[in-house]
Amino acid sequence: MRAEVSEKFSRDFTRSHTRNMKEETAPPQTVSEKIEETIKVAEEAVRRPLIKKLARFSFVAKGFLFIIIGILAIMVALEQKGGELADPAGALEAVAALPYGRIILVIFVVGAFAHGAWNILRGIADVDNAGKNWQGIVRRVIAVGVGIFYFGLALTALDILIAGQEADRNGAIQRMMATILLALPLGAVLMALIGLGTIGAGFSEFYSGLTGKYQENFKIRVLGEGQQRIITWLGVLSFSARALILVMMGCFFLAAAFYYNPNEAAGVDRALAIIAQQSYGQVLLFITAAGLLCHGVLSLYEARFRRVS
Repeated sequence: MRAEVSEKFSRDFTRSHTRNMKEETAPPQTVSEKIEETIKVAEEAVRRPLIKKLARFSFVAKGFLFIIIGILAIMVALEQKGGELADPAGALEAVAALPYGRIILVIFVVGAFAHGAWNILRGIADVDNAGKNWQGIVRRVIAVGVGIFYFGLALTALDILIAGQEADRNGAIQRMMATILLALPLGAVLMALIGLGTIGAGFSEFYSGLTGKYQENFKIRVLGEGQQRIITWLGVLSFSARALILVMMGCFFLAAAFYYNPNEAAGVDRALAIIAQQSYGQVLLFITAAGLLCHGVLSLYEARFRRVS
């Protein structure tokens, strides 16, 4: 009996020692192998039912945010009391002042964190089938950037909710980013590249809205003819408005790089303010604000009909 136990112990020890030796002598993972492993983990994550539910809920939070920004700007265009030209952070502060606003912010924080996480997973797992060519990589990197932005927005909402801190207004986030970049070697070049990329994203948005390319990510087969028509018009209006805002923000970044002045960088609120100052500014502001509101409504359609995995 002792001989059998001794023999079994010897076999187990030999196997364990051999396995450990293999692990020690195995070559370290290359960068490409680590990337592939990360992609596989992300692909598995986006297929999980809980992630899918959170992704759909996150589009509701995104839609709510754009609807608030649009309504506030429409009120300014119509010279209604209580309106303001707000960026996302400013819109959250306006929500906090509403009855039950703190409860709404709690829900938004969950949705914003979920939207941030899903966008990062979307970019890594290539949910939108962007591909691995340079254009696809750019689209996937932008998705990750959107995810990081929504994480920041969720933290901003938490600051307002917990500490009662006022939101950063008038492009404070963009100015902070510009200040950091301009302090780096070749920071002005990086800032200019961000500006050009933002302008390029604006033209891409306009093309996507005008041609209906964004609908490639919708489950078109389950949509009725009437719903397809609504989504088409929402896309034209909303992506056109977003394109205009992005192009203007890109120009702000270019100005910050050219003049080496972070104060030139600005966000949605300044873009809307400039639109309002033009000839027929109230009309232009109303149209742009209506487009942002439409983007919020389109996000509610995305919550139900968009492909999330």
